[in-house]
Amino acid sequence: MRAMDVVPETDPWMRRRSLPAGGERLFLPLRDGWPVRLEHWPRRNPERGHMLMVTGRADFVEKYAETLHDLVDAGWGVTIFDWRGQGLSRRVGKTPMHGASPGFDVWLDDLAELVAWTVERSGGPVVAAAHSMGGHMVLRHLAAARGGIARAVVLAPMLGLSASPLGPGLARWLAARMVKWRRGSDFVLGGGPYEPGVAGSKRQLLLTSDAERYSDESWWIGQYPALALGSVTWGWLHDAFASIDALNARGVPEAISVPVLALIPEKDGLVDSTATRSFVARIPGGETVEYPQAGHELLREAEPLRGTVLARMLAFFGGQT
Repeated sequence: MRAMDVVPETDPWMRRRSLPAGGERLFLPLRDGWPVRLEHWPRRNPERGHMLMVTGRADFVEKYAETLHDLVDAGWGVTIFDWRGQGLSRRVGKTPMHGASPGFDVWLDDLAELVAWTVERSGGPVVAAAHSMGGHMVLRHLAAARGGIARAVVLAPMLGLSASPLGPGLARWLAARMVKWRRGSDFVLGGGPYEPGVAGSKRQLLLTSDAERYSDESWWIGQYPALALGSVTWGWLHDAFASIDALNARGVPEAISVPVLALIPEKDGLVDSTATRSFVARIPGGETVEYPQAGHELLREAEPLRGTVLARMLAFFGGQT
């Protein structure tokens, strides 16, 4: 490793629009040969652990650049990947823009492989920080006792959907009908291909109060158009409701045996924070911290909120900075 690789990037703009030096990029073939994009930084401080970051729907590694800089600078080892079907991993929809589902059980098996890879590479159990759909999948992994994760922080986990503008009841019913009518590969009502974000838009305010951090997503996609992904399909929505039902079934949260911290916006316009509270209360080692006035993407919120969230996460992992 060159000396320049361990010099922290200090410019805030560059920390959001570059990845930390010293990492390794892989396109890891999974059990069926499907290539999944993965980025890996070994830990620089032996007192720190190794963190697996698990992203949300339509996310990609670069959206977490600022947090990756924070973690790598603090000495953490970090692994992060693009889910099958999004980012720079191979897509699964009928076009690259269709946010389709390969089946949530497929993603669950993918996660198990990626956890095992990270454990082997890092030399022991890891902690997991997971956002939205990623939080949902990590909770399913833990409930199934697939191992490898010692502690987990789930940020705005997808344990219930607002499914605007239809609402969850009508959206569930219509998604089932569209799949039955062989329309599951189509965009949902009001959905479509990716469109660049607009500062001050309803979408921005749902995600973050920080217009500059919100603009980073569009900037990255402008540099690498292959990162763009459109809205979900009816099939994705149908599969998501089924996976939420599976996760909320009797005895499932109660089977989670590792400590879990849920960090949630008090009022989340995309996922159901009430469902999160109820779910985490059923986990024997579960804890919830809420943030009033926060958007869905807590690690892209305005300061000082974002820093507070990051500090709480690291304290839970035993890596205070």
